Amino acid sequence: MIDYKTLKHSDNGMPTWDGFLGPILKVAETEKIWKRQDLINNVLEEVNLPDNLAKMTYSSKWHDLVAINRVNWALSDLKIAGLLDAPKRGVYQISDLGRTILKEHGLSITRELVHSQSAYIEHQKKLKDKSNEAETNAVSEEQTFELTEKQVSNWFDKQKSDLTEQLLLKLRSTDPYEFEHMMIKLLSEMGYKGTDGQSLVTQKSNDGGIDGIINKDPLGMETIYVQVKRYAEGNVVGSPEIDGFAGALRRQHADRGVFITTSSFTSGAKVAAKQLNIALVDGEMLTNLMVQYKVGVQIHQSYELYDIDDEFFE
Repeated sequence: MIDYKTLKHSDNGMPTWDGFLGPILKVAETEKIWKRQDLINNVLEEVNLPDNLAKMTYSSKWHDLVAINRVNWALSDLKIAGLLDAPKRGVYQISDLGRTILKEHGLSITRELVHSQSAYIEHQKKLKDKSNEAETNAVSEEQTFELTEKQVSNWFDKQKSDLTEQLLLKLRSTDPYEFEHMMIKLLSEMGYKGTDGQSLVTQKSNDGGIDGIINKDPLGMETIYVQVKRYAEGNVVGSPEIDGFAGALRRQHADRGVFITTSSFTSGAKVAAKQLNIALVDGEMLTNLMVQYKVGVQIHQSYELYDIDDEFFE
């Protein structure tokens, strides 16, 4: 049995899609051949997620299970990279290359390792060549294929998951003072500054435990105080830090605050924050908010999906 907490995971505890790479190969090695669904089920059984993670779904209208989707994404990349073979549709078996990499790296197989395999690189090159060809040539009817709306939705879910993880790594390597400016900008874009309000980052030293101040109105009648911690994934924020921030708020005669971190919060920190009227933003929520309000990211390409407006024809 694999302890899911030891796998690469999001701040909510759910293993990331590449966190499932090692477990898939470990399970695949135990049998000569696997049906796709049997392999997925056995991987999830081996990881033994708690109910809240096992039943976690996306907010899309299909309410797909997050864990199953992430295992599917990992399966796809392992097959492309040649670590899994597919002798026929829907059937998998571990390859010789997969056995070698599993023996060398165990559960610590990363997306970078998988994507560095020659088969994966060649696959990406072919995709790029096809894309370039499609831009200069009309695609014949024989070359076209159909994607379902659900497949498109799942693909975008994976792209967003990859983006938020890359964004979190970028934030953790940012200069701490610049990080404070970024967080104040995010809160301003979210509307906390109001129409004519002001926002500022406090001085680097002697800030009294307050990293940023946002006045929602010009007179500063509604003020929000902010503390940010640019922490590594394993450096979890506990209740002592929340209590310290609460003390800083009291010195400002403030009754509300926002605590932002690139890591996560202990259960004790969450309880303390709720009692002290402090809003918590962990790494996962932070990157999702940055994508939602387009702070630190930009739209590379956008697509619109249309449907018939039945009310128009009534």
